[in-house]
Amino acid sequence: MASLPLSFAEPVLLLGLLSLPALWWLLRVMPPRPRRIEFPPTRLLFDIAPKEETPSRTPWWLTALRLLAAALVILAAAGPIWNPQTGLAGTSAPLVILLDDGWSAAASWDTRVKAADELIANADSDRRGVALVPLSEPARDITLMPAGTARVALRQLAPKPYSIERVETLPSIERFLKATGNCEIAWLSDGVDTGRGPEFLEGLSKTIGDRGLTIFDGGTPPPLALAAAENAAAKMIVKVLRTNGGVAAGIVRAIDPRGSPIGEARYTFAPQARETEAAFDLPVELRNDIARLEISGERSAGAVQLLDKRWRRRAIGIVSGSTNETAQPLLASTFYLTRALAPFADVRLGDRGAPQQAITQFLDQKLPMIVLADVGTL
Repeated sequence: MASLPLSFAEPVLLLGLLSLPALWWLLRVMPPRPRRIEFPPTRLLFDIAPKEETPSRTPWWLTALRLLAAALVILAAAGPIWNPQTGLAGTSAPLVILLDDGWSAAASWDTRVKAADELIANADSDRRGVALVPLSEPARDITLMPAGTARVALRQLAPKPYSIERVETLPSIERFLKATGNCEIAWLSDGVDTGRGPEFLEGLSKTIGDRGLTIFDGGTPPPLALAAAENAAAKMIVKVLRTNGGVAAGIVRAIDPRGSPIGEARYTFAPQARETEAAFDLPVELRNDIARLEISGERSAGAVQLLDKRWRRRAIGIVSGSTNETAQPLLASTFYLTRALAPFADVRLGDRGAPQQAITQFLDQKLPMIVLADVGTL
């Protein structure tokens, strides 16, 4: 017969159920009869019919209800757990929690902390020690601590704004396991490979030997990141990256140095795509004011890209002293200048009117550079 899937956090308190018979006896016992003293005026009250009558004994159903309430209080104090978790629990070996705490874990950090707290609670119920290993700190000493201390240490951790190198923590993990012996190991992975993932898995497998390892991966949205922002001739383009497939969409926001929004661009991932683009179709003057790009609703350093003067697209005016009415455009004085400057600047041609008028127009526009091609005199 299968056992009932119910356990108690404090089973010792169930001994309180043994006190129910004594409680029943106390509820049934009758107090001593009151002393009767004759008081003549009370005879006037005998002729009044009473509206309420008090029974001489407590009704049996009320006594049963009180006993049931007391039993429920005792059961609640014992901490009942329906379908208690198994796996890492049910052993006396210490628990080692490997925690990814790089930028890619920031978006789902609260969920990871909650999962680690549940593991610590299970270890606490078995009176096991806990070692907390943030994989961003290879020089940190790994020590066993009580569950309560581990909870405090867990709350003090925060995701780092950079990628972590898990491989660098293998020496400290190996030293700890040699000194501790048998352990249960749980790895809360963020699912992101920074380039040395296979090396870490191979090294971890050799380090833990025949010890148990449980990897917690998934259950949270994949982390998103921005990369390769480019202020092109017609628009600003930025790549949006992710770790796994599935249809997804979102918004990238552009913000100026004062924190005010400049524009938004939507992006959409194909079902199996790991990369897509978001484009800002804005005038070059507005694009030059963008200081920060960020993915809306994504809370991590990887979802932000800061832009400085290197991403500004300069406007350059070209003034030609020759006419553009030519049958051979390759011989035009502005052709090669335009082709050379177009990938890096916003080229504006002063091809209407006299050179003096074009120069005056560009000066009024406060262009940082004006190129004169075949202009003999002004």
